[in-house]
Amino acid sequence: MLDRYAELKAQLPRGTILFYQVGTFFETFEEDAKKISQALSIRLTSREAAGYAGGRVPLAGVPGHSLQEHLATLLRKGHSVAVAEQRQHPTKPKQFTREVTRILTPGTVIEDNVLSAGQANYLAAFVVKDGSAGIAVVEASTGEFTGTEVPEEQLAAELERWSPRELVVPERTAAENLPRVRATVSSVPRWTFEPSAGEQALKRHFRVSGLKGFGLEGKPALVGAAGALVQYLASLRGAAPEQVVTFRPYDPGTGMVLDAATRRNLGLDELIGTVDRTKTPMGERALRRWLERPLLEVGRIRQRLEAVDTLVPDYMLREEVREHLGGIPDVERIATRIVRLSASPNDLLSLRGALEAIGPLKETLAPAAESSSLIDRVLGAMEEPPGVRELIAAAISEESGEIIRAGYSAELDEAREFSDGAHEWLTRFEAEERLKTGLKGLKVGYRDGEGYFIEVAGKDASSVPERYQHRKALKHNARYVTVELKEHESRMLTARDEVERLERGILGEIRAAVKEAAPELQKVARAVAVVDVISSFAAAATELRYCRPEVTERRGIRVAGGRHPVVEHNTGTPFVPNDSEVDGDSRLQIITGPNMAGKSVYLRQVALVALLAQTGSYVPAEEASLGVVDRIFTRVGAEDRLASGESTFMVEMTEAASILNGATERSLVILDEVGRGTSTYDGMSLAWAMAEYLHDDVQSLTLFATHYHELTRLEGLLPGCRNYKASVEDVGGEIVFLHRIEAGAESSSYGVHVARLAGLPRQVTDRADEILTRLEAEGVKDFAG
Repeated sequence: MLDRYAELKAQLPRGTILFYQVGTFFETFEEDAKKISQALSIRLTSREAAGYAGGRVPLAGVPGHSLQEHLATLLRKGHSVAVAEQRQHPTKPKQFTREVTRILTPGTVIEDNVLSAGQANYLAAFVVKDGSAGIAVVEASTGEFTGTEVPEEQLAAELERWSPRELVVPERTAAENLPRVRATVSSVPRWTFEPSAGEQALKRHFRVSGLKGFGLEGKPALVGAAGALVQYLASLRGAAPEQVVTFRPYDPGTGMVLDAATRRNLGLDELIGTVDRTKTPMGERALRRWLERPLLEVGRIRQRLEAVDTLVPDYMLREEVREHLGGIPDVERIATRIVRLSASPNDLLSLRGALEAIGPLKETLAPAAESSSLIDRVLGAMEEPPGVRELIAAAISEESGEIIRAGYSAELDEAREFSDGAHEWLTRFEAEERLKTGLKGLKVGYRDGEGYFIEVAGKDASSVPERYQHRKALKHNARYVTVELKEHESRMLTARDEVERLERGILGEIRAAVKEAAPELQKVARAVAVVDVISSFAAAATELRYCRPEVTERRGIRVAGGRHPVVEHNTGTPFVPNDSEVDGDSRLQIITGPNMAGKSVYLRQVALVALLAQTGSYVPAEEASLGVVDRIFTRVGAEDRLASGESTFMVEMTEAASILNGATERSLVILDEVGRGTSTYDGMSLAWAMAEYLHDDVQSLTLFATHYHELTRLEGLLPGCRNYKASVEDVGGEIVFLHRIEAGAESSSYGVHVARLAGLPRQVTDRADEILTRLEAEGVKDFAG
């Protein structure tokens, strides 16, 4: 057994956990057993094995009925898994062999029990050729396939845009050459990334003679990466990934890059949870995709806003659209299962329901298309594939225990009629035997492994006819068969097998017929997703009191009565709105004030208003006018990376370097407490120098919250610098935070007061007041900059 296990393991990608079927259990051995024992909290055992080094082989297994659940857990934790199932030996009838039937990896899985309905699951590949990085991305559960080429130095940022679950790289790629992306890394033969190999793989997959129609001409790195992905997917399944029906390159310049630090610091997941009003899984995934990649083209942003405009004022129209959307299942992922010929009858019935909702949805939205070019275009793409709905309606049964509808196949109806008649025969047979034998307690039963039998009470055993053949004695009963009953059983089982065979065959024909419409179904699904996001934005705008932003080519951000969308939504008290105006004349804003007074909330709300606006959403404000920003950079808080040996200060400086080297005059930069990870004067010097550099050299739109009050002197030194403060009031010796941001500089951080609110012992805070008073009186070393 271990020899066959080792043989199958050698055929799998490195690091893949192999589950090996032994009877009703699926076992793992050696390092695999140790891995799943830790990941699944399963007991690790061992077994003596002849010839095995150490004498005992580590062992861990799971019962077959819970295998899927455990596979899902391992995939979610980033492991790749394979399953070797028991099969009858092809030449030795009484023996079994094992063959790998499935290979599942975090980026290629399509099973619903592993995937989150509202989140995409991306698999990416990259290769660098002559200074250009080719990046290809696929979503195996929906068939989305895209990619681009960027300069090598932009590779990490572009991969961050996708946040892939799995990254495919050429074998022997050094760890230091891998971008810092939280993904499972899978290595494949280096030759698969060669442009010539990629070109052949893509031509073969799409059945074309050239790649010009896919926008791949003159992009060798992208061709190599895309071809490697197609070959990787095919190698795992042993067949081409048929759900991937086309390749659509994208221009990275049309969407904003939000790096991992910015997504985390802005609380992007919480923002999505606040504004999401989508009704379909496709719409939920699209909403997340839009918010993770805000647009950079004013024209496209305005098109989305115009579409939202059509639904905001018309409650009845909006709710009717959302009602239609609520009846549409995950067409994208159903289409993938159809292509892979694994769609269940329920999948097909769900697809039929979705297609039935398309016509009413289009009819409802038609008036909106007159004032929105985006909705007009989307409705044009929402064309139902002809014949699919009718075929499913005619063929697939909604009755429990029945797959194919009665009347669809005369052959199947005939087989069913015989099978149903056989059951009626059993009822008649039982009644006749009671009359013939006079045994009123006689009954006909069935058990798996035993078949049909006649059961009589043990006390009546002496009264059974000679034609009854004894089969089994129980405590109180005895079981018998007759020649007639066994003959009928044989006919019944044959009839049941025939019904199942015919149903499987017809279901396969239906799947194959619907498979031809997969590209049209994917197109419909994408169109539905767009409508869902637009209607979600409209619903959120009215419910949360958002306004339509004016998006312009001008540089600068002006917001009246701006609010933080997440904090406002989650707080139990009224949110205090604030105005914001950041432009060339006030491009560097130094914001001071005590902790808990609202500085950090204010910084983030400005960034989130800009992000929402460039997504095409209304924004939490009374009024807003925003020039498109090309990037949003954030440096917030302190975080040690102990695993990589990086201190808080090193993390801070690394992120600051990324900002200073990547920002432009069209970027929005959010800095919250830079320089706190080192000595006061080191930190103050660095913060001062960074502020000057962003003002003079980069000229980005920068909001800089700090407790270094010395930085407020920059207002008198730099023409584009302005001071703002989080205002407080002293009421009877108690400090009240007003959460208002206003012009001016704050001279105190009120740190001792905040410590008192946090519950520090009074003795400590009183002593801190004494020390603070003495330090302020004696003065500290003057910092003139």
